[in-house]
Amino acid sequence: MSRSWRASLKYQCALHMLDDFKNAVGSGGLWAVRDGAAHRARRRDLRRALEALLVWHRPELEAGPGLDHPYAVLRRAAPILRSEAEHGSDDFVRRQAALYLTLLPFPAQWDRLAAAERSADPDPETAAFLRLEREKVLEKVRRKADTTFRVRHFLQVLKRPRGAGEKGVLRLFSLPYLLADEAVLRELSRWYVFFVEPPMGVVWRHGWWRPFCRLEDPCLFGVGGPEDARFLSTQPGAVPVGLAHGDFLEDEPPASPPPCPDFDMVFNATFDDMERKRHGLMLDLLDHPRLRDRTALFLGRGNPQKVREFQQTVENRGLSSRVAVRANLKRRDVPGLLARCRTGVHLSLYENACRAVYEFFRADLPCVVSSSMAGMNPSIFNEETGAAVPDAHLAETIASVLENPVRFSPRRWFLRESGSAVSSRRLNEIVREFFSERGYDWTEDIVALGSSGASRYVRPEDEARFADEHVRIADILRRFGRFPVAVEA
Repeated sequence: MSRSWRASLKYQCALHMLDDFKNAVGSGGLWAVRDGAAHRARRRDLRRALEALLVWHRPELEAGPGLDHPYAVLRRAAPILRSEAEHGSDDFVRRQAALYLTLLPFPAQWDRLAAAERSADPDPETAAFLRLEREKVLEKVRRKADTTFRVRHFLQVLKRPRGAGEKGVLRLFSLPYLLADEAVLRELSRWYVFFVEPPMGVVWRHGWWRPFCRLEDPCLFGVGGPEDARFLSTQPGAVPVGLAHGDFLEDEPPASPPPCPDFDMVFNATFDDMERKRHGLMLDLLDHPRLRDRTALFLGRGNPQKVREFQQTVENRGLSSRVAVRANLKRRDVPGLLARCRTGVHLSLYENACRAVYEFFRADLPCVVSSSMAGMNPSIFNEETGAAVPDAHLAETIASVLENPVRFSPRRWFLRESGSAVSSRRLNEIVREFFSERGYDWTEDIVALGSSGASRYVRPEDEARFADEHVRIADILRRFGRFPVAVEA
């Protein structure tokens, strides 16, 4: 059985499982099964099906019932299950309906999980779910037990706290599992409102994000795509903000292009996550009749072994003469390489305002992406910047962009609509309004945000003037003792 056939079968099984659940809820047939173990297995399988559809089989879902289909099923089922959980015919139905609402990503699921965590005696199935979440987070932390983290490696003070009447603003842009502890977050939230940027969207990582939604103030989540924003808007204590990571790319001039570009396409994505980034699809596109005479540059970071494996794949497919691979470069070297290319291509299944796409725009490269990709604002792909299209149209669209490059002006769009200065001003207005709604004072704006480097400060003097805040944060983190932390570089 071929890999593509197996993938298609898994997609069809996942879709059938979800639609069968939809029909069973709508007809009332769900309760014909009076076996708690069977319902427990069904919930487990549904979680797996949702992850398969919303992460790994997005292109097929887009070509089928549509990317919103799983969410639509949950939205339609939610009021029926809520009614059954409150007024069901017997205790079995009420209990099982409540478990479906708690253990699947329905609206307000995070509230129900929080209530279960506070319960002295949660249902065994829910307790096992929560225990697995905690173990995943703790294992992440344990793997870093010998690492001393600098505050600036994952946190950035955007605004200084000025007493109870004017909290500061703290940005979390990396290593979110380090702070996935309610006690740590409650102490930090005495001083700060959180602006959190999930590195790969929210997906189903409940254990990383739910603790941020139990604080005195809601958590501002920086998410690039409407799908993540819609999910977060159904959860308590979460305020989605349509700005994240790549939106804050530093406003730098492009490198000088050579007289004739060396590469038709550039593909910039980590080699450690090639299944999600879809390097294989990019190689398939180079075999398409419309692109068989085109060249491509592959950039990205990754384990050297993974890089070698990809280079071997390129060689095995007979593409060595048309494909160049440059891995683990310094960030400052990337603009010069982009200047040698004609257009960018990005095919990832899931992102969060991916920096590489904005780097293409800043370098004045139009970009073609798969429209099934989550985590990107679809409006940034337009007549100035490129196109977002279904997988079936990628080759034709890339060829069209390469044949008509003068009709695009991505750098002009970037300077007008995006980048550090523009996006920082927009975020400042959003946060200032948030403070006003909460009754907090506002005597100082946030500092400019960047998207690269260990600290993300655009102006070095901003990091220096918040040095005392970094000490305060480090002291709080040391007090709770989850991992070694320092302030110095």
